[in-house]
Amino acid sequence: MVRPRGKKFMADVTVGGVRKRITFDTMGEARAFESSATKGLPLIHSLAFKRFHEENFKYLWGDNKAPIASLHALHALDKFIPAWTLITDIKTPFIMGVIAKMQKAHASNATINRRLSALSRLLRHAERLEIIPKRPHIEFLKEPHGRERVLSSSEEKSMDKYFKHMGLEKSWALSFFLLYTGCRLGEALSLTRDRVDGHRVTFHYSLTKNSKTRVVPLVGPALDAWYLVCGLSEDERPFGSLSRNTYRGHWMRFKTHMGLWDDDEFVPHMLRHTCASRLVSKGVPLPQVMLWMGHTSMQTTLRYSHLAPEDLVKAAEALWPD
Repeated sequence: MVRPRGKKFMADVTVGGVRKRITFDTMGEARAFESSATKGLPLIHSLAFKRFHEENFKYLWGDNKAPIASLHALHALDKFIPAWTLITDIKTPFIMGVIAKMQKAHASNATINRRLSALSRLLRHAERLEIIPKRPHIEFLKEPHGRERVLSSSEEKSMDKYFKHMGLEKSWALSFFLLYTGCRLGEALSLTRDRVDGHRVTFHYSLTKNSKTRVVPLVGPALDAWYLVCGLSEDERPFGSLSRNTYRGHWMRFKTHMGLWDDDEFVPHMLRHTCASRLVSKGVPLPQVMLWMGHTSMQTTLRYSHLAPEDLVKAAEALWPD
């Protein structure tokens, strides 16, 4: 029950068999507290934006695969939404203004969309608690198709130094294995010892309804990474001893260390993209790159064709008579 008490408002509820009577400055906050208590959700003590997302973070994102990324998205929103802004005041025109501010700060469309996604989830929660009658419409921005980000040589050196300095040996091994084989994260985590024969590794993978295999050379840092992780783990799946969430957490720490926490394309899958880009830029024919990467369509491999500008020049030489 919510009732006025002087110039304030009191929420009188029972939580876990214990009666609670808490006074709030506004009727909205008192009703929000009552609603959350009645539904067994995290108790709402304030409708101010910053405190609201802090109180509800664990409930909304605690089981997320990448909670740190969501936390960064909310912290970024704190720069554009004043902490005291009431959740009830965040409506479509207000959100459009926030988007304009983020664009003025040169945030990419993908970065803006990630922040809007966090805001949308927060507002959906407010709707569920009947704090707002309906979640406002959010117009997400168009994003370019596919990833373009690759790991530079200087970033590779930083990755090498960071994981070694932090003592994250398995994450070091996994990162360089992904980079120098171009395999998918799931393929590395499920890789068994019997699939490595000398300097070759066989990946078994399933896309749509087809199950296929491909053999990739295992040399340089990839070979070093494999021997290292095999020495660190007795598991039949050496990389599998490092959970996906743990690795992503380590990657996020590295990303933050690099000052790139707001770069939405600086993700582990970028290592696979980097591998393909390097193969093409060094003149490896596209059909061979297709086999190496395990692409099921040449159209996927052709995304990298612009990295080999000399190919057509060499091909043109075949037109001239001997």
